[in-house]
Amino acid sequence: MRVGISGVIFLLGCAAGFIILNPAYGETIYTKDGKKIQAKISEKTDTTIWYEISSGDIVEENGIDISDVEKILNDDGSVSKYSPDSSKKSAPASAKKKEKK
Repeated sequence: MRVGISGVIFLLGCAAGFIILNPAYGETIYTKDGKKIQAKISEKTDTTIWYEISSGDIVEENGIDISDVEKILNDDGSVSKYSPDSSKKSAPASAKKKEKK
């Protein structure tokens, strides 16, 4: 099969689009109410999963109650699933913002 120059340009364009539209956040958190959060998980406790979302030089750190999480698609392709009674309900987590160093 021969691929002409226009085919090569098309493939390179598709690859560049995939890289641009697919930010390297690390993990994808799926919540029980159907939301999808792409972020970098910074810490897991018995009740909360802490994650970071970057926007330019600003890093926003949030926490989500583990009982609200259905599953996490990890950066290595593995899936972590959470059962409804695997944790206790805790108080809502507050959001923090910090500058990247």
